[in-house]
Amino acid sequence: MKIDMSYLNIPIMWYQKDRNQISGNQLFLKEFSQPEDHFLLQEFINSNLDSISSPEYTLKKFLNKETEYLLLLLPNISESQFLFFFLNTSNVQTTLSQLNYVKQIETNFYKFLGSIYDDFTIISKDGVIEKVWPNFESVYGIPQEEAIGSTIYEMEKQKVFNPCISARVMKSLQPETMLQVTKNNKYLMCTSIPIFNDDNELDKVISYTRDVEKYELLQEEHQKLQDTMTSYLVQLEQLKQEYQKNLKIVGISSRIKKVVHTAMKVAKFDATVFINGESGVGKNVLADLIHSSSKRADAPFISINCGAIPEHLLESELFGYEKGAFTGAGQTGKAGLIELADHGTLFLDEICDLPLHMQVKLLKVIQEKNVTRVGGVIEKNIDFRLIAATNKDVKKMVEQGTFREDLYYRLNVLALTVPPLRERKEDIFPLINHFTKKFNEQYEINHAFTNSAVNYMEAYCWPGNIRELENVVERAILTAEDYSITEEQLPYYIYSNEQPYDVSTKNRTLKQILEDVEKEVLLDSYERQGTTTKVAKELGISQPTVSVKLNKYLKGKNIRS
Repeated sequence: MKIDMSYLNIPIMWYQKDRNQISGNQLFLKEFSQPEDHFLLQEFINSNLDSISSPEYTLKKFLNKETEYLLLLLPNISESQFLFFFLNTSNVQTTLSQLNYVKQIETNFYKFLGSIYDDFTIISKDGVIEKVWPNFESVYGIPQEEAIGSTIYEMEKQKVFNPCISARVMKSLQPETMLQVTKNNKYLMCTSIPIFNDDNELDKVISYTRDVEKYELLQEEHQKLQDTMTSYLVQLEQLKQEYQKNLKIVGISSRIKKVVHTAMKVAKFDATVFINGESGVGKNVLADLIHSSSKRADAPFISINCGAIPEHLLESELFGYEKGAFTGAGQTGKAGLIELADHGTLFLDEICDLPLHMQVKLLKVIQEKNVTRVGGVIEKNIDFRLIAATNKDVKKMVEQGTFREDLYYRLNVLALTVPPLRERKEDIFPLINHFTKKFNEQYEINHAFTNSAVNYMEAYCWPGNIRELENVVERAILTAEDYSITEEQLPYYIYSNEQPYDVSTKNRTLKQILEDVEKEVLLDSYERQGTTTKVAKELGISQPTVSVKLNKYLKGKNIRS
């Protein structure tokens, strides 16, 4: 913290206890410039350590040569930093008036904040509560003396902060506002803001609250203002809809941002897009984003899961049929899904599940943009933009002869790969917030995950990707008993006796830490891959090395090579 006291025409000294270092302003350096002066000051500090550490203002006499000073010791501004004012007794009255002026400014500043907010809390970068308002006890139900020096994580565990928004801000490094329930069952609208130092590193977190009842009154006043701006809201809604096109995919990682950027870039062209990625990563959401950002946005977006349609119905569903084309066919015929995509976008999800004979017919449609219904003879021209997606290794299928090479090259014009969730862990926290908000609104309830629960979810590998995460969040919200959802309420395979990677150095050597992490990584990879050969390929190490290490960690078990 930088304190500008240059306008005070007195010597000022600050003492750094942990470094045993004395410094001061220009007047101090001028009046106490000799080595014997510093010797006297060091003796004075050593003999008055109790007074220096006192939380109250303290006055002491100090004699330097022939000048007598009244030494004012301010309460410690941190655990290791102390401030001293040297007041020449000849003009002490004038100096004290100046100090009173500074103290009055500080008092008025705190009164000003107290008149705006119900409470105000200052938290260090390590999560320790440094200062609270005098009415802290009436707001949260515990004395301020008990709160100061405690960590926000302890407060959350005791459900004083429930949940702790400041802990979320220390993770996201962004201002956040959310509802809190205090220990005495008071509902507060809490806002927490990160404060950064000159090096753009987190320095402190400031948190303030308003009683929900007061907040609701403000909302009513705000609603009255909104009612007078109806004409503007219509225009804002149109702009919002345009902006929302870019918000369909939730994520902050560089990898997902790169995928979205590429998707937005190719959206304006009518070329075929081929999306590859594991199940549950959001290939359909990316396809929808491309469609809604293209010149075909106002036309139909027809999505077909090729693996979900029975093989004997595929042809009639895709291409349609004429009346009487087969037993059970409707008397009026039916347009196929490809035909319904006319002037719009056709999205073929899991396209690799198509049987070979259907791949031939689809290739002809893609090349000629003509469709002939089952039982019909007339070709109909269809204008559509094609997007395809798969979770399989298409090149390998081409080599095995289960997917046509000519169809693959026809599809693979603009290729996009959506990375799995385990490779972009930084997206888990925003996704949790997104789905929590979604299901709270959908089911008209209000729950939030604790920071400990979020940590467990971030440590999990999510083999089912975003779809699995969404299901876990929905289930947790629907089954939660309290406002806060703890780690114990997560599925056992996420929250178990096995803790997430623990890199704490407490009572452990570097070798022990690295060995524990190595064990977690190897066992996780082996559980997913199933053989030591695949583990070696995934982790970039030799197969014998994997075998030796797994035999060490899985003693007595049969390890597949």
